[in-house]
Amino acid sequence: MPKSRLPIGYVVQVDGSEVTLNLLDKHRGSLASHGYGVSVVTEVGSLISIEAGSNLLVVRVLSVSFAEPREVHRAARGKMYDAAEPLRHLQGVVVGKLIRQGGTLSFLSDSLSTPTLGAEAYPLVPEELSSVLGKVGDASKPIYLGDDLRGGGSLHIGLQDFISRHVAVLGSSGQGKSCFTAAILQQIVNLEDARVVIFDINGEYSDAFNSDKFDDDWIKVTQLGGDEANSIKIPYYALGRHGLHKLLMPSDKTQRPALNFALDNLNKVRWFPLHGGAGLVNDAQPVLFDDCRQQGAAEAQVRINTLRNNQATDANQWPHMKALSALVADSYSIGTNNRGGFERNAFNYNNVQPLVTRINRYIEDEMFCDVVDVQGGVPNGDRLRWSDESRALITRVFGGQRENWRVHIVDLKRVSQDLMPFILGALLEMYAYELFQRGQENKIPTLLVLEEAHHYLRPMGSGDEASTNALAYERLAKEGRKFGLALWLSTQRPSEVSPTVLSQCNNWISFRLSSEKDLATIQSASEWADRRDVKRIAGLPRQTAMVFGGSIQMPTLIRAPVADPLPRSEDANFDSWGG
Repeated sequence: MPKSRLPIGYVVQVDGSEVTLNLLDKHRGSLASHGYGVSVVTEVGSLISIEAGSNLLVVRVLSVSFAEPREVHRAARGKMYDAAEPLRHLQGVVVGKLIRQGGTLSFLSDSLSTPTLGAEAYPLVPEELSSVLGKVGDASKPIYLGDDLRGGGSLHIGLQDFISRHVAVLGSSGQGKSCFTAAILQQIVNLEDARVVIFDINGEYSDAFNSDKFDDDWIKVTQLGGDEANSIKIPYYALGRHGLHKLLMPSDKTQRPALNFALDNLNKVRWFPLHGGAGLVNDAQPVLFDDCRQQGAAEAQVRINTLRNNQATDANQWPHMKALSALVADSYSIGTNNRGGFERNAFNYNNVQPLVTRINRYIEDEMFCDVVDVQGGVPNGDRLRWSDESRALITRVFGGQRENWRVHIVDLKRVSQDLMPFILGALLEMYAYELFQRGQENKIPTLLVLEEAHHYLRPMGSGDEASTNALAYERLAKEGRKFGLALWLSTQRPSEVSPTVLSQCNNWISFRLSSEKDLATIQSASEWADRRDVKRIAGLPRQTAMVFGGSIQMPTLIRAPVADPLPRSEDANFDSWGG
């Protein structure tokens, strides 16, 4: 024990892992000075040490209280002793011990060790505090998470330990989530071969990387929707079968079989825009329509039978999205009439009309068409295959085997909130399929940052439908790690995010949250969240966070780092009102 460090108190009670100290008279305040500076010793959440032979037990302060004086616990002071003066008690819990081996100080998490009665307590010095706060892992790649507010010093953690098993960043609007995320990513972007994909809901992260500190080639920004030079529109057929099912939400009994037929045969029809109908490749005019018209039913049935018998010729380009509604309608509504001929049956048509209406509503929605290209087009490859189109889109968003960029910002501000679960859900569905097809032997380590995740990492619908819609991102959270994917979830409302996804997060950074429902979600989703620590999250000041998880030695209160430059997430300047 350094000679310049004096004891601050001694153990008077041991109850399992909880200990009670009497503080010495000179340490009734909250600070203790020593040869290394000043340490917090009595503030709730701070760390102190208790001697235990050649090791030091580390204790986290739970509470401070007054107790009735007992003369046996302090040196006699003769007649001047004031028996009415209360003692100051400190209650804490043992969280581990510091061990020095071969000149290296290491921290071992251990709540079973206990001190002896009368053992003296000391403030921690910077070297000890650094050992306690985090596992640096690979010393060449430490990530700075912030400054510890209780014991002083900085919290660093190795990159592998930090992101390999998913990270959750939580907090109400304006508390510092985006600034913290940008500050961490600004450290990661300097690492060669880094690959980070950001789903930027509010279009704020491009400012955080607009600096001479980062090479232009490292940063790529793609806007989803619009007609700018860096924009892309998702071809509707690139959403794939699963994505279109997620988007169109057909009912199981009638609409799903009709939609499946339409998707199976979309690559064998052409669209006639002047007539508003579809036909086979060799047709001179359309014969398939979505409006239940009576004329031409027999001819339409011939085309449907040709498709069902797999006798139709493949088309050379994808048709307009409206061809889906024509295939859906005529594949289900045509039946025989009283004369033995064919007719479009109104009763049958009514069963699929809601799906037809849903397809047409998307086509007529300007906000949808701003993000999704419904016009059709030439294939990515020599044939019309769903897998080729999906793979081309996933490569454009998440990158191929080798990319020059290190951070790809996917700007999603043009995607309306009601479309996010469908559009982004479909992207994640296709990405999950591509990852698992690629296999572990061909994995590409990627950090996927999902901003405002509560908008799209939540089940859509109810019952079995909700379970099916949630499958992609939950499987990414559960199994993506083995295929090279690390998730970084940022959200204001953890209670609205899939519990399965949250439960897979290994490290948590929580800024202020005041909702009881959100706090209860943290408590249930994280095995590392102590009830007392979770309760304190509701009172955290701005830019202050509670850090805990499997790679953090113990819950730590930090002042989060400030990004330089900042993302575009500052408050409005209301002081400008009135000149």
